[in-house]
Amino acid sequence: MCLLHEDTMKWYIYLALKQLFPSKQKITFFSAMSIFGVSLGVCVLFVVDSVMDGFQERIKNTIAKTQGDIQILSHDIIYNTSEIYDTLKNFREIEAISPFACGVAMMKFENRPIFPMIKGIDAEKEPLVISLRDYINDGSLDNFDENGIIISSEIANRIGAQIGDMVDIYSPTMFENAEDNEMPLPHTLTIAATYETGYHNIDKNVAMVPLTVLQDMYNLENGVHGISVKLSNGSNAEEVAHKLNKFLPPNTFAKSWYELNEDFLFALKTEKTMMGFVLAFILIISAFSIANSLMTTVVRKTREIGLLSALGGTPIQCAACFSIQGLIVGIIGSSIGILAGMIVLKFRNSIIDAFVKICGVKDFMLKFYSFADLPAKYCAIDILKTVMFAIVVCVIASIIPARQATKINPAEALRNE
Repeated sequence: MCLLHEDTMKWYIYLALKQLFPSKQKITFFSAMSIFGVSLGVCVLFVVDSVMDGFQERIKNTIAKTQGDIQILSHDIIYNTSEIYDTLKNFREIEAISPFACGVAMMKFENRPIFPMIKGIDAEKEPLVISLRDYINDGSLDNFDENGIIISSEIANRIGAQIGDMVDIYSPTMFENAEDNEMPLPHTLTIAATYETGYHNIDKNVAMVPLTVLQDMYNLENGVHGISVKLSNGSNAEEVAHKLNKFLPPNTFAKSWYELNEDFLFALKTEKTMMGFVLAFILIISAFSIANSLMTTVVRKTREIGLLSALGGTPIQCAACFSIQGLIVGIIGSSIGILAGMIVLKFRNSIIDAFVKICGVKDFMLKFYSFADLPAKYCAIDILKTVMFAIVVCVIASIIPARQATKINPAEALRNE
């Protein structure tokens, strides 16, 4: 016996919809609470996942732009740079190269000392490898000569210096080579420009001087600590680095920007995975709520289920009535959650600003996340994964009450109240 004609909606689908959305009211309290719980879980999971992806993307781009795609390094000082240059010329993927040296130094301006990382660069070659000009916010690279220095805006604010001011630079080597009771003379350099990458870890602690100045400060002669390499668009940095290692001189090796920061990037990826794992429990808790509500419905509608079975409804059809409810709640809840998440992401920086004002925490984003604003990135695949996870959890939550409905004996259900 068929409950409805084959051309009409299947009766168990119709009954599932009627239980969620009765005729006399737009939505039941159970439906509203279940959908709200799923929406909240999906929204939080989607927002956190998108923000973590945004952080990873921005950090990767900043690292690649400020370090170069590949760095040629050595455990010792590199003196045979001409031999390495000849090797690099044979790789068509390489667009530009620039030598560098680096070390910690003391910078002093009007008796205000700080201890930044000083990077010695070639003023002509370095801008070809990294986007240095894009980060200059005051001054000009044209003024960066043998007596010039480029500092970050944050360093300038910390010591109260401006473009054109002169700072003194001391290196540890200068003190080591000084004679007894003799104070070494510093390198006095003029601030030619200030920069800002937006990445706090770099902006707070890196200054740039001409390569010859750092070589003199550390007694490197014509040696360098490394060579930065820029690749053409579409080139895989890890693959090119692997090929370079086959031709570089002994004790010299190439590392891609990813390999140089592998531990840090792995930590970011692990943090995202752990946060996603923890926040997924919001959806699981919502699933328990759905299962409890449907189980209550099974108990309350025992006679109706028995009647449906007596009229020809199979156990699978009766179970489908409850599983479909879980499916509908999952679809609607996840859709609302994704929409709410997109709205939150659109106004994320305004929300952060309001949070900072309420809590009175200055430079909150810079202190904890190294960026002045909150980045975000999401794509269709991420949305699909989140939605599918929510729907699967909701459907699984409905299986227990659905299975309980299949165990009801029609005769006993109609006989007992």
